[in-house]
Parts: sequence; C-alpha cells; structure tokens
Amino acid sequence: MPEKILSIDLGNKTLKACIGEENEKGSIDILLKISKNIESFNNGEIIDTDLFEEEVIKTIENINNQISNEPKNLVLSFSSSFFNFQKVKGKISINDKNVSEDDIQKVHLIAKTSIASTNYEILFEEPFCYFVDNTYKIREPLGVEARTLEVDLIVIQCFKSIIQKIKEVFETNGFKISLILPNPIPASFIILSKKEKEQGSVLVDFGYKIFTISVFQEGKLIFLKSLNFGLSNILEDLAIDLSLDFNDLINVFENLNFEDINLKSNKKQKYLKFNKSKINYSKFLQILNNKLTYYFKKNNLKEIFQYLKENYKLPLGIYLIGSGVFLPHIDIFLKKQSGYTVKNNFDDILKNFNLENKDIIFFNAIGNIIYYNKKFKKVGFFESLKNIFANFFK
Repeated sequence: MPEKILSIDLGNKTLKACIGEENEKGSIDILLKISKNIESFNNGEIIDTDLFEEEVIKTIENINNQISNEPKNLVLSFSSSFFNFQKVKGKISINDKNVSEDDIQKVHLIAKTSIASTNYEILFEEPFCYFVDNTYKIREPLGVEARTLEVDLIVIQCFKSIIQKIKEVFETNGFKISLILPNPIPASFIILSKKEKEQGSVLVDFGYKIFTISVFQEGKLIFLKSLNFGLSNILEDLAIDLSLDFNDLINVFENLNFEDINLKSNKKQKYLKFNKSKINYSKFLQILNNKLTYYFKKNNLKEIFQYLKENYKLPLGIYLIGSGVFLPHIDIFLKKQSGYTVKNNFDDILKNFNLENKDIIFFNAIGNIIYYNKKFKKVGFFESLKNIFANFFK
C-alpha cells in the first residue's frame, strides 16, 4: 500500500496543508489540500503557542480525521529571513581503492564540522560537486577509484531555537516531524525540471512577508537569499496612500486576478472598485510601481540581480511564485529590475496535479512530498548497481 505523507507549509499568513501518495506511475497524487489564514506564525517563528495550537495543530488533526490510514510522516517547510546559506568544503583520504557510501557520508560530515554551531541547525544540504585526487571534478563519486575525496557542500541553516520550538509544539501534540525544509526549495522540485536546473535558472518566491531568491546551475542550488519584506508591505502602504480598507484590499488580491475583478471601464478610463471606493486604474498602477520600486531599492534587489548576472549564466531567467505573483504587471516590473525574462504562468504544472490557478500557493507543500519521497525512497540492488556503473560514463 502506498505511503501517505502529510505536508505542511507554514506561511506568514496562510497555512497550506496537503496529503499525498505515490501512484503506480511513480508520480504523486494529491488526496487532500487545505489552506487557512493564520496569525500565530511569523518569519519562521511561533509567536503565540496557544493560538498556534488552535490554528495549526487542530487543522492537522481535522485533516487526519478525513483520511483513512493516517499518514505516518509529516514534512514541514517555511520561509524565513533567518536562513543562512553557505558553501563549505571537506576532504578525506580513501582507505580502500574505490569511494564507498561511507566515504561520501564521512566527507560530508567533515565539511559540516567546519560550521558546527550550538546556535544553528542544518535544514538542507546538497553536494554541488566532488573532487577526486585534488584534480578531477565529478558529480557522483560512488565506486570511483581514488586516493582522496573532496566535496563542495551547499548548506542552509536556521536558528536552532526556532526549529526546536516548532518540533516541541508538534511533538507535545502527538505529531513527529520527519523533515523540515526551507522554502522555496520544495517548490523547485515541481517548477524546475532537471534540464532547467542544469542550464541555469532563478526561482523567486515573492511571499506575503518574505522575498526569497534561489538560483540553480549545473543541476544544483548555488545561491539563496531571503529578505524580510513581501506583499504585506506593499498592500499596507497602498491601503494608507489610497485611504482603502486593508481587508478589502487583501480580499481582492487573494480571490481573483486583479485585472479581472471589479474593473469598470468606460470610453475614457478604467476604474477599480473597492466597496465604497473607486480608484483610477492607471493611477493605481503608478502608485503600485512606486511602492515596488521603493522596496526593491530598500532591499538592494537591483544590486543582487546585478551580482547574479556578473557571476552566473542563467539563460532561462526567473520563475516567479508566491502571493506577489498576483500583483498586476509584476512580471514586467521584475524583468525591468532584474534584466531577466520572467515566467509566472504554470498551467502545465497545475494540470498535472489537477490544481486550479489559485492553488499555486500549494507548490511548496506539494514539493515537500516529492522531495521526501525522492530522498527516502528505497532503491533496489540492481538499480544501485546500475547507478554505480553509470558514474563511469559521466
């Protein structure tokens, strides 16, 4: 019987939860998905334990009650400006003639020892490449003849106190977390194919409170930067400047494509209608553009993208997700700021999972399941042997 996996994406405003399992074809079927606004979690931290238990834990309990054969594994992810991205190195001597699985684990451990800390916990690690005998660069060293093995290891850490608090609250309520991942790494396993990660691409998660840039090249994550601002900053400023009710403004952005909702037109002008308020659409776009420009400048985003252009080849440009994707003309604005083409339409991916356009918010939650299934899937003897021989032809 396929193993059911419960996935939780703890958003800064919205909880996204789903249950999935692998089908006979090896892909993931989503059995159930639920989203819910929450106020007890912010920037990776539980800010009100009692409220968190009411908003999150009870929701998970209700989800489990709707599914037969309760999932044994819970995978969780979240966004935070506290993520610490690093590349570390490790090197060992090989005792036997060929590199073994133990050697690979050992060189990873040596690399991580250089950043060992009582304050941080590693959430994600991935070897970017290996070096054999100080000379030969190789992606998969298992079975390769060598005297020394060196690794360039990509690591993402977060404050240990934050992770321990999350685990503690879940375990106190009878849930053991199998894996915790930093967003938007899970979403990258849905949005970006192996080829797209290989050629060079950028995944931008324009979230409600966190803006994250992750870069992939040669099939691996090579850069990650999380900034403490998001859609909420834009909307709060717009509500003040336009004298709008904040909740009214929020509802418009959450429910429908902005240019398709309450857009009244006559022969001369278009207007946006918010309950009792009516705003000239062109004026609104101008104010929105000014707000985006202000926050991009404040967080040095133009300089960050310029750094990426100067140091990496990223021909496939930007893939944009997160609540900010619903801002009108955000793809045009981001292209102007970054110098990259911007893709924010994922119809094919949504179709694969039988999702609607509004379900783009579940990309990280679904990605959690895909990553967990891939990481812990048992590999048979002949498949392992095949992988070893394949290494000699890379």
